[in-house]
Amino acid sequence: MLCLGLPPLLLLAKLLLERALAESFLHLPAPQNVTIVSYNFQNTLKWSQVMGINSSAVSYRVEYRTKSDSIWIEDNSRNITKPEYNFTHVINEFDEVIFRVRTEQGELKSDWVQTSPFQARHQTILGPPREIDATVEANSIFVSYKAPFDNNSRFFVFQYLISYWETSADKDVPSSDKVEEVKTSNTKFKLVNLMEMTEYCFHIQAVLPEKKLHGRLSETYCRKTSLTETTRILSITLPFIFAVVVLIIIFFCWVVIKKHQNLIKSLWRPPLTIPLHYEKDLQNPQMTVVEEFRNCAGEDYWDAVSVISSVEQNPTVTNSIDNNNQEVHLLQNR
Repeated sequence: MLCLGLPPLLLLAKLLLERALAESFLHLPAPQNVTIVSYNFQNTLKWSQVMGINSSAVSYRVEYRTKSDSIWIEDNSRNITKPEYNFTHVINEFDEVIFRVRTEQGELKSDWVQTSPFQARHQTILGPPREIDATVEANSIFVSYKAPFDNNSRFFVFQYLISYWETSADKDVPSSDKVEEVKTSNTKFKLVNLMEMTEYCFHIQAVLPEKKLHGRLSETYCRKTSLTETTRILSITLPFIFAVVVLIIIFFCWVVIKKHQNLIKSLWRPPLTIPLHYEKDLQNPQMTVVEEFRNCAGEDYWDAVSVISSVEQNPTVTNSIDNNNQEVHLLQNR
C-alpha cells in the first residue's frame, strides 16, 4: 500500500512546488511612490504606473480605514485602471484615515502599500483667492476677489489678509516696515487714504482661522492712484487766485507810489551836500553865500537847482537896476 501510494504523493508535492515557484516568479510588483495630494480639500491618492506580466495592463485596488479602526473599507475602489484615486467624496475634513493600494492582474496580486495617516483640515493646501480685480478711484484702490474654491459648506468661513505697500523706483520688494496689512471677511475691499499719483502693489491670502490654515499668496498686482476731485479743483483755481493776488499787490503798490511820491523821493535820495571845491568857490563875495545853500538844502528838495547871485553885493548890477528904474519913471511921467 505504501509503495502504491508513494508515487501519487510525490506527484502532488511536485505540482505544489511548481505552482509555488510559478507564483513567486509571476508575483506582481507593488505600486511605488504612493502619495496623497490635497488641494482646496480635493483629495487624491496617487502612485506610479505598474506594468503587468508580459507588459499587459493591470488594475489597482484601494482600501481605507480610520486611524482608530482596524476594518478596511473598499468603497467600490476595485479595478481602478489609472494610477490615482479621488477620495474627496469618501471622507470629510475631520476624518484621519489611512489608505492602502495594490496591483491586480487576474488571479495575480501584489503586496499592499500603505500610507501615513491623513487629515484634510490640517494637510490640504489652500490656494489663493480667485478672479482678483482692482480699480483705481482717486486716492483709493477698490479690490474684489473670490474664495479659493466654491464654498458650499458651513464649515468654511474665510478671512482674507490683504498686504499692500508703496512701490519705489529702485525696489519693488517691500521691507516689513513698509507693508500695511488689513483683514476682512468680505470679498470686496477698498484701500483708502492712499497717496495721490503713487503706485501701490498688493497681494491677498485666504485664511481659515478655525483650522489655523493659511493659503497661498496670490500674484502681486500694482495700480497707480490718481488725483482727487478736490486736488483737481485746487490745481485749476490756485494759479488763477495767485495771479489775481499778484495783480492786486501791483496795483496797490502803484497807488501808494503815486500818492506818496515826494515822501518816497525823500527817503530814497541822500541829503544834499556841497562838494568841498564848490564850497570854496561859493565863498567868493560875488557868489551866493554858502549858508543860504545849506538852509535851502535843509528845507526842500528840487528836481532842478538854479543859483542866483546877490544883487546887493554886486555894485554893477545895482547901478544897472537903478538906471532902469529911473527910465521907467520918466516914461510914466510923460
